[in-house]
Amino acid sequence: MGDSIFDVGTNKYMKNSVSRCDFVPYGETRYTKPSGRCSDGFIIPDLINKALGLPFSKPFLGLKAESQVFPSINFASDGSGLFDSTHSDWGVVSFSEQLKQLREFSMKISKKNLNDFVVVISSGGNDIAANLQNIMDVDLEGMLLSLEKGLQQLYEYGFRKIIYSSVGPLGCSPIVTSGGNCVNEINNLVEQFNTQARGIVLRAEERLPGMRSAFVDGYSPIKSFVENPIQFGFKNAGGCCPNCLSHKNTLSGLCKNPSDYVFWDMIHPTEHTYTLIAKEFIEQIKRVL
Repeated sequence: MGDSIFDVGTNKYMKNSVSRCDFVPYGETRYTKPSGRCSDGFIIPDLINKALGLPFSKPFLGLKAESQVFPSINFASDGSGLFDSTHSDWGVVSFSEQLKQLREFSMKISKKNLNDFVVVISSGGNDIAANLQNIMDVDLEGMLLSLEKGLQQLYEYGFRKIIYSSVGPLGCSPIVTSGGNCVNEINNLVEQFNTQARGIVLRAEERLPGMRSAFVDGYSPIKSFVENPIQFGFKNAGGCCPNCLSHKNTLSGLCKNPSDYVFWDMIHPTEHTYTLIAKEFIEQIKRVL
């Protein structure tokens, strides 16, 4: 569940959603047509499923009622945040609505089988990104409270295995960088959030009997990729498709080899980047299983 880092096509089922990645050239590396994934190819849920031998996730909103018990279901929505107000006018599925969907899903499965599921979450980045022009408006305390309440709700629904992904280095994304240098003011705020979010996630094991939880740091690796791209197999720390966030893009500047780039568009990583950071997700999932 979460945002565009995990969304495999949820928003195409949302009427009038303007936050979608189901247009050319998204998915060009892996798919015959855009699938709604905000990258050139596979994203983290795909890479996790491949490693665990599971079929690719399907959006919860795209499942028929009789087939909702599926080995891997995706609830993430591009543009959503920990706050319901984040991009609420974009036609996204809010964090609280995703929790309701997970509750609906949990009621279809026995408690014994529910213990086999791992809930992997990527949320919080959009709450900060929506305020990049004035980061003093970011309500970190409210974000952390929403996360803590969300973990509590998942526990009450019967889920006992949860992985939470850090917010990435937004100050290093092409949408804000100048001359290839990360914006420290933005990254410092992200680091504050990640540090406190990590504490909340890890303490969940202590205060919720039977809970297995883990925090994955995607922030540090991506920041390193941007600062030293050659060292990690990249040729460019920027975005391969600078105009891709717009449905009206002209594909001007589209690079020939996305794997050379850390980012696909102005904010979302390439499959190459996701592949490097997915390894930690896979390790943590195996640990909590």
